[in-house]
Amino acid sequence: MAHPLELNRAVPGGRIEVFAIRDESYASGWFYRFQYYHPDDGEILRYDNAHNDDTLGTHHRHIRFGDDTEIEFHSLVVHLTRFLNEVGELAPSEDTQ
Repeated sequence: MAHPLELNRAVPGGRIEVFAIRDESYASGWFYRFQYYHPDDGEILRYDNAHNDDTLGTHHRHIRFGDDTEIEFHSLVVHLTRFLNEVGELAPSEDTQ
């Protein structure tokens, strides 16, 4: 039985939740969702492959103030790193608080 990768942590500007589990029924071999959100204001950024979308493909990037887009998937580690880097760019810094 596969064990999921899970993380739920407070970060500047909100929380991140990471969930991924090996699942060969998905094209990438992983079922995943990575989410950055504010508990009061809702979702800020999400990466997922929860469904295949005719316009977005298999891997999706959803952002609160922008368009949902297809996103390339190379490996789980690369994808998660990209997500965390983007959270770092979106999160308020000491200069913006």
